[in-house]
Amino acid sequence: MPSNFLVKARTALDQLPDALQRARSRYSVKRDGVLALPMGVLEVLADISPGVRMGGLRRLPPSFRAGLAGAEVATWGAVSPSLLPHSWWATAANVGVLQGLGHGFATVASQALRPVRSDEPQSLLPGPVRLAMTGVTAGVFVTSLHRRAHQEKLVESDEKFKVSPQILGITVGTLGYGVVLLVGDAIQTFIDAINELLGKKLPPVASWPLAIAGGGALLILVGDQMVVRRFAVRVSRQAQELDREFMRGADQPKRPERSGSPESLVDWNTMGRQGRAVVAGGPRKEDIERLVDGGAMEPIRIFVGLDTERDQAPDFEEMAAVAVEEMHRTGAFERSHIAVMSAAGTGWINDFHTSGFEFVTRGDSAVVAMQYSYLPSAYSYLADRKNPVNSSRVLIEAIRSELEQLDPETRPKLYVGGESLGAYGVSDAFETVEEFLEQTSGGVFTGTPGFASNHSYLTRHREKGSPQRLPLIDGGRHVRFTAHPAHLRHDFRGHSYANTWVEPRFVFAQHASDPVVWWEPSLAWKAPDWLREPGSRGEPAARPALGRAGHDALDAAGDVLADRHRPAAVEGLPLTPRAQLPRRNRRLLERGHPRRGRRRG
Repeated sequence: MPSNFLVKARTALDQLPDALQRARSRYSVKRDGVLALPMGVLEVLADISPGVRMGGLRRLPPSFRAGLAGAEVATWGAVSPSLLPHSWWATAANVGVLQGLGHGFATVASQALRPVRSDEPQSLLPGPVRLAMTGVTAGVFVTSLHRRAHQEKLVESDEKFKVSPQILGITVGTLGYGVVLLVGDAIQTFIDAINELLGKKLPPVASWPLAIAGGGALLILVGDQMVVRRFAVRVSRQAQELDREFMRGADQPKRPERSGSPESLVDWNTMGRQGRAVVAGGPRKEDIERLVDGGAMEPIRIFVGLDTERDQAPDFEEMAAVAVEEMHRTGAFERSHIAVMSAAGTGWINDFHTSGFEFVTRGDSAVVAMQYSYLPSAYSYLADRKNPVNSSRVLIEAIRSELEQLDPETRPKLYVGGESLGAYGVSDAFETVEEFLEQTSGGVFTGTPGFASNHSYLTRHREKGSPQRLPLIDGGRHVRFTAHPAHLRHDFRGHSYANTWVEPRFVFAQHASDPVVWWEPSLAWKAPDWLREPGSRGEPAARPALGRAGHDALDAAGDVLADRHRPAAVEGLPLTPRAQLPRRNRRLLERGHPRRGRRRG
């Protein structure tokens, strides 16, 4: 069979100009009915599957030079500026994928546009055109280096900009593109072999579709069992092993107001690596008293870890029941403010959320959270996107059930908050925007992913004229989107909000360069509004950076991979002088201390 394939490959070089003509004569409406066109298309797709070919059979174009030209053009987009600077491996992934797609599209277009009856071999691009393309490629690369250096400065990178990582990324990505060509050729050979076997018993009109379907199904099955599942098991095992480790500096708390303490109902060893860090960190009563006037209380922090094996589904109802018992033990329901925080995938919670809340409430607060996964956020979302939402919903409902039994005049106010996947989980714990407006007193969500339903709903229904990056909702009455603390007081234009900010108050903090916020599946087929809107200084969006459906999704996905939570990428406020205490949290609570005579909402 290999020798037979090599013979076909050699003869293909001479017979390719007539390949499409033979395919055209092979199928006809008179003989094959309405299946003539799709069968012809499937046969061509089988020859170039998965969009690239290095060897060739009788239906392949004379060369894949068109594909190479398409790959070169795609490289221009791969190195164009994006939301964040890419590391070398993110650049390599972007280059490899886009070069492969460019090759595939150019190959298909070349096949479609070449005259069917032409006996002339496919001509090379004229010399001047090739020279011009080379010049453009060099210019794009130099420009990308200049813009990359500027981006590094804007995001306050601690690393000195170097050219070598970018060159390495492009080189490795191009090698990956070559691997894609080889894999495509191997897949084509496999499908051809199946078709040859089936062709002994079936006509081409039946053998080719069966070869494609059967071969494709077998490849998917093998890939799923041998690659995807093994990779998933390995990642899950490593994540659980890391979760069981003890983080340096995260010592077991001694004060009873913390989960994991000797008095706690939650075993210190079951809280997970990040959960232990949550309860071990943060300000104590004396820390708060050094920064605020008047007395302070010892903040309460409650965290319930995911104490299950990898193959066991988490019991969120049981975990929430433990959290409620801890709240009763620590006196959380006797505090003025309770905040339900949703963690990122591994249980990580940004200390700006928890500590800021505790400072502005003078410690008269309780922070409650549960772990829903061992995996990092990206893997957690792919593995089960329901767990972040379900865990938050179960915990919130359990706490609200307890609050409803208390006197409305004196019971604590309930707040919610989270960052990244945590913001998605806690915001979508409510079925509708109206529901979380009715059931809580406020919330702070930072870097909410674009796929979060309530965030998306608010963005789609923003006031006309307000940008996607900073939507204006009902004149700022309850919900305000911010990229800077000043946006708590005025909108994106610098104008005062039309309405007074009243309870419940919610803040969606999102930076214009945070890829977690802006990546969503729809980027694959349409350009978002934020690519067409002017920036904060009235400057138009940089069209060369993105602006092409499909490429947008890949580039933004690369940005998500490159995101390392840099300070300028997702804004955080320092917990230093009182004037700089996290203003978002303070503004949520500025109506006053409810235990000093204020009516609770």
